[in-house]
Order: sequence, then structure tokens, then C-alpha cells
Amino acid sequence: MFKLNNKNIIVIGSGSGIGRSASLAIAAHGGNLICADIQNIESTIKAVKEINSEANVIPFEIDITNKSEIIKLMDEYDVVDGLVCTPSINVRKLLIDYTESEFDKVISLNLKATFNVLQASAKKMKLNNKGSIVTFSSIRGSVVEPGQSVYAASKAGTEKLVNTLAAEVAEYNIRVNTISPGPVMTPLTDQLRNDKLWNEAYTTKPALQRWAQPNELAGGIIYLLSEASSYVTATNLTIDAGWINVDGRFNPNI
Repeated sequence: MFKLNNKNIIVIGSGSGIGRSASLAIAAHGGNLICADIQNIESTIKAVKEINSEANVIPFEIDITNKSEIIKLMDEYDVVDGLVCTPSINVRKLLIDYTESEFDKVISLNLKATFNVLQASAKKMKLNNKGSIVTFSSIRGSVVEPGQSVYAASKAGTEKLVNTLAAEVAEYNIRVNTISPGPVMTPLTDQLRNDKLWNEAYTTKPALQRWAQPNELAGGIIYLLSEASSYVTATNLTIDAGWINVDGRFNPNI
């Protein structure tokens, strides 16, 4: 049910963090891979080969803020069965202090590039009447904190793009979903983990009282790519250790 044997899957953001873990998990489940990122691709491919020496892996250097590179990426396979897109950026600043260039920087990658990836991958999958697209939102698409205005808006926007696309391509047997992680130990969160107070706050808020490792998101990705989720589309899979629904910071003496 969770096997990806002979499936052609593109992972954008495979050089680090969640994208790297997704690539390793896809290889372990038998999928063919295009490892796409702006850097660190060879390191991921080496790790993939250690897991599955017979894995068919193609490196592809890409800047996904360049639409023409996204289109070129889609042409690497005749058939694309699945796509995972993880890259994001954040500028943590109060909204009243945000500059226009900072706004454009976050929206350009998190929302505009995601739009272009969604559009290009859906067009490709439509040719073969099948496919699964998995992109990333965040708990910040649902709950916010000071300094997260533009990032939160980009993630909420991603969810609505995905939901609408899912409705538009369902007749072609294409499923489109998002994953919303809680606190994960990736390069994006280095700034928080290196600050004692922020790190403590993010450690104690989830019910499980810890940060996630990137590989703890891999199960959700495999689920959404595989036939195990054949009836799942326009869905946001939250993997947050209870962050949204449970306040882990206070345990009353009852």
C-alpha cells in the first residue's frame, strides 16, 4: 500500500532538511528520484545510494524562483507520478517594520514559486491522468505569533492554492495536498534553536515537548505520495506534536 516501486518522483528541496529526508524515504520505498535543489544535491544522492544502491536518481540544480527552470525540471521524466516541494524562507520581523523588498523575498519563494511548481507539475501529470503533489504549509498557516505576518500569509495562501488546484484537477486523477509541520530541526529554524528563550518556548509548546527531526515528516510524505492516500486530496496534514490543539506549556496539578 505504501510502496512507490517504479514511481517517478521529483523532490524539490532535496539538499537539506525535510526534502532530504523525503528523498531517502522515497528511495527506501522503491521510487525513482529527481533530487532537485540549489545546492547539496550530491550529498543527498550519496545517502540515497547507501539506502538503496539500485535507486534511479537524477540530480537537478534548480532555483525555483526561476519559472523556466521549473518547466525544464518537469521535462526530465516522460511521466511524473509524484512531486514534493519543501523550500521556504522567513524574515522574522514585526509587520510595521517590514520592508517591501523583504516582503517580496518571502512571497517570491514561498508563494509565487510554489504557484509555479503547482502549475507546472499539474500540467505534466494531466498528460498521463495521474499524480500526487505534496507541498508544504506550516502551523503558521493556522496560528500566528508576532514577527510571522508575511510567512504566515504565504503559508495560508499556499493552502488555498492547493485546495483550489485539487478541485480543478481531480477529474484527471491528480491529488494535491499540503503538510503543515510544527517545530522541525531544519536550516530554516536555526535562528530559533540558537536562541535560548526561543528554543525553550518551541520545545515546551508541543504536547510531546520536543522538536521534530526531519525524518519524522517522511511518513506523512510517503503516505500522501502512495496509494495509501488514494482518497485524500485538498487536505492539510498537520504533523505538529499537538502544537495547534494542545498547550504543552502548563501542566496543572489536578
